[in-house]
Amino acid sequence: MKTLLFLMAFLPTTAFCQGFLPRWEMSLSTDANSFSDPGGGHNQIGLAFRPGLFVVPGLSLEPEVAWAAFRGQSPAVNASANISYSYGMGYNSVVPFVLAGYGAGNGFPFYQPIQKDATYLSAITFLNAGGGLKVMVLGGRSLVRIEYRYQAFKADIHGFKESVFARRIMVGFSILL
Repeated sequence: MKTLLFLMAFLPTTAFCQGFLPRWEMSLSTDANSFSDPGGGHNQIGLAFRPGLFVVPGLSLEPEVAWAAFRGQSPAVNASANISYSYGMGYNSVVPFVLAGYGAGNGFPFYQPIQKDATYLSAITFLNAGGGLKVMVLGGRSLVRIEYRYQAFKADIHGFKESVFARRIMVGFSILL
């Protein structure tokens, strides 16, 4: 009788048990680049912060604020609205994801010889597309995020127009809440 009561109580719990389904993902990513042009070599570092809200399991809204600094130039600040889908979030230790979005800012996140001006915060617009892997660490509440990001920038500052296409590898750390 005790076994029957135990099975009646335990089996429904096991049948409906799911993995940890997070509601929020707070993420900080970085990329560092070094490149050269006819004017010399340039080093750059960028940081991106994104609080992701899961609206349904796997699908999240990820607004992003990115900052990039270069020697000899003022930093570039960009904001974007992204949507991301993580396949198997909460169930697998390695989770592939895709991301798409649109944003605006005052500069490219890498060296470009154009003037940045804080009064023209939407002078540069861009599209985001990317994908990568989230790897669970520290008991499943934290992630290492490795991402490939393609970005198409369009600038219109003081009559200067330019289109720039970027391919970036970003590495980050996330906390699931």
